[in-house]
Amino acid sequence: MKNNYFKIAAASLAFIFNYDANAQLTVSNALTPTQLVQNVLLGTGITATNITFTGTADARGEFNGTASNIGFASGVILATGDIGVAVGPNNNGSLSNGGSGNISTDPQLTSIATNTLYDATILEFDFVPLADTLKFRYAFGSEEYMEFANSSFNDVFGFFISGPNPGGGNYTNQNIALIPGTATPVTINNVNGGTNAAYYFNNETPPGASIQYDGFTVPLTAIAPVQCGSTYHIKIAIADAGDGSWDSGVFLEAGSFTSVGVQIIPEISYGGANDSTLYEGCGNACIYFVRTSNISVQDTINITIGGTAVNGTDYYDNNVGPGTLLPSQLIFAPGQDSVLFCINAVSDGVAESLESITLLIQPTGSAFCVPPPTSATIYLSEYTPIILTTSDTTLCNSGGTVTLNTTVTGGVEPYTYTWTNGAAPIADPTVSVSSTTNFTVTVSDACTGSPDPTPAVVDSALVTVATFIPLTVNAGNDVMVCPGDLVNMLALVNGGGPPYSYSWTVISGSDTLSPTNGNPTNLIANTNGTYQIVITDVCGNTQNDQVNVIVEGSCALSIPNVITPDGTGPSQNETFYVANLEKYPNVSLAVYNRWGNKIYESSDYKNNWSGGGQADGTYYYVLTVPSSGQVVAKTNPTPATGSYDESTEETTKVFAGFFQIVRLK
Repeated sequence: MKNNYFKIAAASLAFIFNYDANAQLTVSNALTPTQLVQNVLLGTGITATNITFTGTADARGEFNGTASNIGFASGVILATGDIGVAVGPNNNGSLSNGGSGNISTDPQLTSIATNTLYDATILEFDFVPLADTLKFRYAFGSEEYMEFANSSFNDVFGFFISGPNPGGGNYTNQNIALIPGTATPVTINNVNGGTNAAYYFNNETPPGASIQYDGFTVPLTAIAPVQCGSTYHIKIAIADAGDGSWDSGVFLEAGSFTSVGVQIIPEISYGGANDSTLYEGCGNACIYFVRTSNISVQDTINITIGGTAVNGTDYYDNNVGPGTLLPSQLIFAPGQDSVLFCINAVSDGVAESLESITLLIQPTGSAFCVPPPTSATIYLSEYTPIILTTSDTTLCNSGGTVTLNTTVTGGVEPYTYTWTNGAAPIADPTVSVSSTTNFTVTVSDACTGSPDPTPAVVDSALVTVATFIPLTVNAGNDVMVCPGDLVNMLALVNGGGPPYSYSWTVISGSDTLSPTNGNPTNLIANTNGTYQIVITDVCGNTQNDQVNVIVEGSCALSIPNVITPDGTGPSQNETFYVANLEKYPNVSLAVYNRWGNKIYESSDYKNNWSGGGQADGTYYYVLTVPSSGQVVAKTNPTPATGSYDESTEETTKVFAGFFQIVRLK
C-alpha cells in the first residue's frame, strides 16, 4: 500500500497562535507547589517527586488563558511579584506588586544575568521520563518591555536540567529555555521588538486587553533528549534584575511537561471547534503522527486500528481511493519527524448511529521503561440538512439600527453567511435602515462533498420602518359592583405599533388581578380598589390609564311576602318590589297561581308588576339573578324575624317562595 508521507514542523502542528485579545487572563494561587506540578503541569510519560518551592506564595499559581492572547488555555505561572500583575488590561507600563525585595544569589540565574537579582521564584523537582525526549511549552512576559530591552535591567528566567545526557556525560543545570535552533537563552535582551522579533509579541502598542505585561514571547518549546527510566532534576526559576520593580512572569502550559515517543494529532478539514468528528461525504480527516524522539534514525511504528467503523468500508485512505484500507504500520525515514495520512468517510445513504475509529500506538521498551501508549479517536457521523430561520423586525418612524438574527441547525460547522444590502457576512449583523428593507441571507456550511449533501439555504429578514399615530389607552369606565362579583376589565388601545405588552397593577385595594400581563384582566371584588394598566408598544412608547371598582356596602335582596296593589299604602307595597334589585341587571321573574299556572313572566324585571288584576290570595314566585358573585336574599321577612338565603358563585342564584296579594278596598 502506498503511504502519503508529509514532513511538517512539530511545533506548528501542536498550536496555531492567535493574538487577538478578547477578554482577560485569570489567575489563582490556591494550589500548593505539589498540586501545581502534579495536577497542572505534568502530562503523559512523566513521574515527579521531591517537589520544592522558593519564593513568596503570591508569586506562584495557576492561570486560565482561554479568554486571553497568551497562547495557552491554562497552566502554571511563576512571577517576580504577585501573579495578579499579569492580569490585563495593559493599563500600566511599569506595574509591580508583591515580591520579597530580597537579593537572590541563585547560581544558575546569576550565570545568565547582567545585574543583581531580586525576588527570585524557583520551582524544582525530580522526574523520571518514560521516553527518550522531554519537552514542555512556555511563554515569558515582562513589564520591562520595551523600555529596558538591551539594558542592565534584564529580568531573567531559565529551565535548568540535570541528569544523564544520552549524547554522553551528564547535564549539570543546563538551561533549555533557548531561542529555537540556538544555544542562546530567552531573555528580554535576546527576544524583543528588535532582536529575534519573530518570537516577540508587542502587547503595548496598542495596549492589550487581556494581559498586563507590555510584551511577551510567542509560545516556545523547551526540549531535551533524555534516557528513558533515568532520574532527572529540573529547576524552573525567574527573577528581577537590577532592582525589584517592574515585574515579569513565565507561563508553563498545562499538561505539556511530557515524555512521549509518537504523538497522534487528528485534524478535520473544516476545522472550527470540531477536531474529532468527520461527516459522511464531507471533507476529510488528516492524521499526523509526530515523533519527538531522535529523528536521525529510521523508525517503524505499528498502529492498532479499532472502533465501530469498518476500515475500507465506512472510511478509506484518501490518497489511494475508495475501498482501500488505512495502513497499520508507519515507517519514519532518517530525518523525518512526521507522517501523514488522510481519510474520507463514505456517504452510504444508510442512517446509522455515531461510529468511531480508534488509532493506538503501543510502544515497546525494556522491562523497566515502557513508554506510555498514545491514541486518538475520530468519530464518523451522519450529516443533517441545514435549517435556517430568520426573524422580521419593525422599526418606528425614521428607522435606526437593528440586529438581524439567524438560527442555523444541521449541516457541518463552520457556517458561511452572505447577506444582501450591505449587511456584514456574519450570523447576526447590525444594520442601519431608514426605509423598509428586505435582507436576504445565504448560509453554506463546511461540507464540500460532490454532490454537496448539504447545499446552501436562503431566507430573508424584513425590516419594516413604520409610522404610527400616537398611542392611547382607555381602561374603561369606573364600575360599581356587589361583593364577590367577578369584574372583567378590558383596556381599549389605539395607535402605536403592535405587538403591545400589558402590565396591570393594583394602585389601591386588596383584591388580586389575574392575569397581570394580559388584556383583559379579572378580579373578584371584595373591597374598593383602583387599578392601572400600562401599555407598551413595539416602539417602546408607553401610556397608562386607571379604573375604579366600587363595591356596594349592601347588595342583599329583600323579597316581599305580601303586596297591596290598592293605592292605600306606600308605593313599594303597590308592586312586587325587591329591594336592591337594580344592582343586578337582567333579573328574571316568574309568578304562578295556586294551581301552578304561570300568570306573569319577565326576563328583565324592573319592580313593576302590580298583581295584573289577579284576585287576592297566595302566589308562588321564582326569581333568577344572573350575578357573577355571591347573592344574598332576605326572603319573607316578618317584623320579628327574617331568614336569609345565600347563593354562591357556583350555584344558579335562583330564589323561590310564596307571597300574598291583599287589597284593603
